[in-house]
Amino acid sequence: MTTDVGGAETAHVALTEAQARLVSARQLLARLPALQRDARDWPQRPHNGNVADDMRNVSQLAALAGLALIALEPAAPGGAKAQAFRATKLMAQGDFAQLRDFLDGLAELPELAVPMELSLRRGANGLAISALLQVFDGLPAVAFADDVIEGGAFADRADPFADRALRFGSGSSETGEERPLRLAGMLTERGRAVALVETADGTTAVQAGAMLAGARVLEVSPARVVLAVDGATQTLDWAKEAR
Repeated sequence: MTTDVGGAETAHVALTEAQARLVSARQLLARLPALQRDARDWPQRPHNGNVADDMRNVSQLAALAGLALIALEPAAPGGAKAQAFRATKLMAQGDFAQLRDFLDGLAELPELAVPMELSLRRGANGLAISALLQVFDGLPAVAFADDVIEGGAFADRADPFADRALRFGSGSSETGEERPLRLAGMLTERGRAVALVETADGTTAVQAGAMLAGARVLEVSPARVVLAVDGATQTLDWAKEAR
């Protein structure tokens, strides 16, 4: 058993995450003057869009991307004057490449459509996707900038969730099947908690600060185990094997 004395490893993980956020913020800040110029120079068009157009455009875009729409409905508009927008709420199912195709396709719409409150959840049949699209009349659609996504989650069409699962130690059993980490048991005594985690190699007992399948164990509590590797975290709990 090893422990994270003084919380040094936890602090290192937090620092790595903060540095990644700082790099992303600087990239967005560098693009701000160009976006401001584009917005200033873009000729304002009449506000002639409507909810029916938004619903039709989103449906067609989802179909072209291969996403299966589960729900599509108008939401409450917002903003004022030049910042006024219409909103459409959608729920869909698909894979990461299809989601990327859908987001890329927003640049082909007649006006700016911004995905807000984007939520992704891995399920048995792929990704469960929900988002709130805000549509701004009179503003041009904007494509993803290569300098922003380079090296990030959208840098290619590979599923970052699948890659993360591999990094977190899902391995192959003797039968050749993928076997993810699973919380199998928990022992607690006098404020100390020891988790029993099933891996491809068997069941292992771990405490906070230990290494497990290449990941650092950040937290062990009666309800969950939190792992970290390369600045990302994963939670093992009683409801799900991994997320």
